[in-house]
Amino acid sequence: MKPDEFWNCEYRCINTFLQTNMVRILDDFKMQIMLQEAVTDKLIKADSMSKRPKVIPLKKMFAKLFETEPKIKYQSPQ
Repeated sequence: MKPDEFWNCEYRCINTFLQTNMVRILDDFKMQIMLQEAVTDKLIKADSMSKRPKVIPLKKMFAKLFETEPKIKYQSPQ
C-alpha cells in the first residue's frame, strides 16, 4: 500500500491491511524460530563434550506464540 493510498483509504481497508501485515510478520517470526531451533538442535547434538545433551525446544519458550493462530476479525460494511 502506497502512502497516498493509505491516507485516502477507509478505516476498513486500513484495518484489513494492518491485520494481514501483522499475520505476515508473525509467520515470518515463527519461521525464524523454527529455523533457529533446527540449527541449534543440530549444533547441540553434534557437540562431543556431552553424551546426552539436553535440548529445550524453542517452541516451549514461545508457547504463547505457537498455541493458537491469530484470528482476524473483519468488520461488516453494515
